[in-house]
Amino acid sequence: MLSRPEILLQVAEIKAMTPRVSAYRLVSPHGERLPAWSAGAHLNFRLPSGRARCYSLCGDSASSAEYWVAVQREEHGEGGSLEVAETFARGVVVRADPPRNGFPLAADAKHQVLIAGGIGITPIVAMIHHLRRSKATYAVHVCARSLKEVAFRDLIQAEVAAGRAALHLDGNDPARRPDLAAMIGAPTDGTHVYACGPAGLLKAFARATESWPRERVHVEGFAPEARQSEGDRPFDVTIASTGKTIHVPAGTTLLAALKAAGHDIATSCRQGICGSCMVPYSDGEPDHRDQALSDDERREFLTVCCSRARSPGLTLDL
Repeated sequence: MLSRPEILLQVAEIKAMTPRVSAYRLVSPHGERLPAWSAGAHLNFRLPSGRARCYSLCGDSASSAEYWVAVQREEHGEGGSLEVAETFARGVVVRADPPRNGFPLAADAKHQVLIAGGIGITPIVAMIHHLRRSKATYAVHVCARSLKEVAFRDLIQAEVAAGRAALHLDGNDPARRPDLAAMIGAPTDGTHVYACGPAGLLKAFARATESWPRERVHVEGFAPEARQSEGDRPFDVTIASTGKTIHVPAGTTLLAALKAAGHDIATSCRQGICGSCMVPYSDGEPDHRDQALSDDERREFLTVCCSRARSPGLTLDL
């Protein structure tokens, strides 16, 4: 049976990137090589409170000695970023799942257009490192309220000076926000476009790429997307350790049904991207709707945030 992997990481360095964003350099506590990763990947951290939180890797994937993540402090969020700020002190050892990538660069792209809004710059930074090292052609657009709120400012300004990037600073004035359709242009052969940022930017990006082939449009967001539940069927899940059966109505997620029954499952993205809520199952046929699990993992695990059942029921090893 596949075991759920976990890695230990030690906070080696902390850098203030903006008034609200801090970057953390993470290394192996034992000086070992870290698991390989590719640009666009994230780490799912297991915080001391039991929360699970995903943060994009924003260093250079060529390095096996360190990871970098950057976290924006959200005073009115769900508490994950505040807990990171309070507990990720230098020398502290933290727990995480190995890197996963639900937002990879397309291997066959001839040209890449990268768009970042706010803290959505983090996976874009890793992409810049990879593309620059591989001498690929790319263009970067960074959207922010002001220059002081741009994380990784030195890197971005160097890209601007090299003619590969543009900064779009709107002063929080909707009238000054960039025209994404003009920025992206019409689809051209071999060009892929990527966006990471807040909901408003991603909605504008979706409108700007309506005419683009779907396989050449790549998006990563911060919040769960509304899911189409039409056609979903009800099913039952049995908890292996107790024999208890829990009914999951149509239109209700497995996660919500489990929580209502007293099972507190750690979650982060709630979109099926991060894999933090994967649980083992032993009977039944899941309807996998995630982008996180490998084919091998899907034979033993499912993600409770978005998966349902093709069979009348499932047995979960909880």
